[in-house]
Amino acid sequence: MSSKRKGMRSKISQILGLLCLSLLTVPAQASFVYVPFDQLLAEAELIVTGVIIDKKYVKKESEMGILEHNPISGERIIRYSTYMGQFTDYQLQVDEIIKGSTNSDVLNIDAIGGCEDEICVTDSSSYSYEIGDRVFILLKKRTDRPFYQSTRQGYTAYFLSEDGRIYRHPDELEIINGAGFERSPQPEPETLEEIKAMLETADTIR
Repeated sequence: MSSKRKGMRSKISQILGLLCLSLLTVPAQASFVYVPFDQLLAEAELIVTGVIIDKKYVKKESEMGILEHNPISGERIIRYSTYMGQFTDYQLQVDEIIKGSTNSDVLNIDAIGGCEDEICVTDSSSYSYEIGDRVFILLKKRTDRPFYQSTRQGYTAYFLSEDGRIYRHPDELEIINGAGFERSPQPEPETLEEIKAMLETADTIR
């Protein structure tokens, strides 16, 4: 093979390598199938408002469920395996309990993803808070350790404004209509008062 052809192959390999690297560094945008807000409220064990008072990155052993499908019998089985994952641990000072109960004024919450030695592992469906953030979050207890987690990761982890409005920030979540996978605005309540009214209505119906 001529030196000219070798040089051209080397240059093509370098270009492909740069393209792959650039694709790996592009942040992914989280996509969620739309779920009605009243269903989200029903799923949550604990719904609270509060302020983030501590944040740290840690490695933890965790469970991962993998759905397996038997093409002959049609049976679907979830098999669990353990892995070491990067997490962010938050401490939340509770201001108000909207649903459920807890004996502690400070909750330990973990989220998938975190940083170590300036290398960050992120999950596009997760969420990130900073110390001092006022939040509104729908929670459930973890089964493998004494922590809470957001019921549907970034889909049910909100910020809370001074005037009682809930919002996501930065708002990078693409809502997908489960029926047609078309973009659709999220018809959800905007304030704590609306959410409390929804919960009261649900209790009355039950």
